[in-house]
Amino acid sequence: MIAVLSAIGIAFVVHGWISHDGAPSSAPAGLRERAAVAPFAGYREVRVVLADTTKRACGRFVVADTEQRREDGLRGVHDLGPYAGMLFAQPRDSRIAFTMSGVSDPLEIAWYTKDGTRVGAAHMKPCPNGANDCPLYRSPRAYRSAIEVPGGRALPTTLSPCS
Repeated sequence: MIAVLSAIGIAFVVHGWISHDGAPSSAPAGLRERAAVAPFAGYREVRVVLADTTKRACGRFVVADTEQRREDGLRGVHDLGPYAGMLFAQPRDSRIAFTMSGVSDPLEIAWYTKDGTRVGAAHMKPCPNGANDCPLYRSPRAYRSAIEVPGGRALPTTLSPCS
């Protein structure tokens, strides 16, 4: 009886993971989404305020909103086109780590809560010996989304929609 109940419980958990992760996650903090353009046709994009100063620059970010897109990230991407970077939208608060496996250029990453508050950032370096020696980059706290931009570029201090 205990084994049967345990199996049923595990089945519900696995079903929840599969059904929830297959659906696109929505962008956080009230960011408005629209269809992305090449080289990310089929994705969605958001526009985020890049600076909290009197000169508020606006950046376009392609959204990795499914499990597969989050896993692929910027691997093999050498041209972001009109995009400042990639926003990884998680379906719920997460502690999933990032790696540079398959990414040839350095990246900056920042993690954000559901309301758009930044909770951490890191400079990520390409793996020295390919996928075998890749460090993991983790947020200091649970996050709902993350943004990656090319190395040396500034990251948004908060996730605020452009007007």
